[in-house]
Amino acid sequence: MHKTIRLPNRLASLALCACAALVLSACSNPLRQESTPEPALSPTRTPVSQQEQIARAQATPTTAPRPTAEASTTSEAEPMKPAPSAAAATRYAACSQAKPTVGQITPDLTSNEGQIVYVTTDNNIVLTDPTGRKITPITSDAFVSENRQAGRVYQFPTFSNDGRFIAFVSLSASEGFDGITNTVHVAPVSGGAITDLYSTAEWNIPYVDWSPDSNQVAFLTISPRSGAIRVVGRSGGDISIFDTGSPTYWHWRADSAAMVTHLGGRATTKGLANVSVIEAKGSVKGAQTIIEELPGAFQSPHWSPDGRHVLFAAYTDGQDELVLADVSGKPICTLESVEASAYFAWSPNGRYVAVLDTSPSPQGILVPAALTIHDLVAGTSTVVHDEASMFFWSPDGEKLAVYSIVFDVTLTPLGNGGGKLGAPLAQTRSPALRIEIVNVATGAKIKVADTYPSRQFIRYFPYFDQYSRAITPWSPDGRRLVLASISPARETADIAVATLNTAGTGVDLNRIAAGTIAFWSPR
Repeated sequence: MHKTIRLPNRLASLALCACAALVLSACSNPLRQESTPEPALSPTRTPVSQQEQIARAQATPTTAPRPTAEASTTSEAEPMKPAPSAAAATRYAACSQAKPTVGQITPDLTSNEGQIVYVTTDNNIVLTDPTGRKITPITSDAFVSENRQAGRVYQFPTFSNDGRFIAFVSLSASEGFDGITNTVHVAPVSGGAITDLYSTAEWNIPYVDWSPDSNQVAFLTISPRSGAIRVVGRSGGDISIFDTGSPTYWHWRADSAAMVTHLGGRATTKGLANVSVIEAKGSVKGAQTIIEELPGAFQSPHWSPDGRHVLFAAYTDGQDELVLADVSGKPICTLESVEASAYFAWSPNGRYVAVLDTSPSPQGILVPAALTIHDLVAGTSTVVHDEASMFFWSPDGEKLAVYSIVFDVTLTPLGNGGGKLGAPLAQTRSPALRIEIVNVATGAKIKVADTYPSRQFIRYFPYFDQYSRAITPWSPDGRRLVLASISPARETADIAVATLNTAGTGVDLNRIAAGTIAFWSPR
């Protein structure tokens, strides 16, 4: 048993529990007016252990000078460059030579515009359409009372894969109770009764995830010493613990009958750290098979869209390799050697794998690095972006939304749109991020916006590979992106939708609401 974490100020404790980290990391009190320092980032190719990455994420950041605002660049298209070849020989054959037979699929795209979920500036969860006119409140009772040392905030909204439900987490502090209660909820997107799936006052819950069939909810519970993957049916019932360890990552197989897990970080000798395949019968844990290869420097493993292969980083012969393995986890070939840590994601069509080989800065945002696309069919690798820090695949697997650090920029106006203004935020400064749409076949880039992201959104950065398995900024048809940006002048945050024009050469921006983070439904 783990004791309840007690802090002198329960509102500060509430903020700590709201930190979106799959391992505990430092985060500040959102009720206190303060600046978020901008990261002092410089590329590094020095291998970094998982333990050192955690230590860096927990380090106290230092304030860097705020960049001078200047006009930013417009849309651009650059020729793609071949990815640099690995410097060291790898244990397994290169995938470009082995050319494994991968299951390409045609994503089931829909013309349905879907729904957007966002967290309001007063910490409630709301659904809307792409215009911002049709509003469905999921919660309306968030509050913070400094006098009573009590409050309730909502975090981590995540759509089910069929788009019919949304899971989320509440964090509550009650007057007279020296602790924080975390609760996992599920609600229908049409509105209606909210189902409480799990509640705890001794664990933090920073991540929720749906099984592909939308029948089960998996969520992470963590304490300073350990983490657990818990699974429960959408309507509640018995809860199974699939595995325990720290750090803790996983991904469901497409048939919902298994998940691949990574626990314990990087390992050079056999011990607690491992990659496993765990069978699932609904929310009931089945057989668990520990993969023989030791885990290298990476976070979240990834099943192929057809469920026949899995990606993970393996520690082999004194180095780390990003390997493509069969359904049992036996490596077939190596995509690339890993120098720092591998952050990767399979494209929804099964043809490509996107990879960043980098490490977090002390502020948590990943150090800018080359974004490499491995074409598993052609056996080629190309660099499509030189300084990426986060990315999300479009539903068709043909484009990427890429986020990068920028300096000396002027924020992009979000257009004239609807939605009432939000409440003032405690944060008025943040690192400047550029959002671009990158065509993986041509390397053409379309600038979407230069933004000041909210503190809530920045917390997704160090673990975007895990979160990208569960949430997306892309609309179901792949024509729109949803984004949020701080407005320093108004000290609030706006939600906007970027829509690709017919020619696919630019975007139109339209503000739809006030909020700090926003994601799109899969359907």
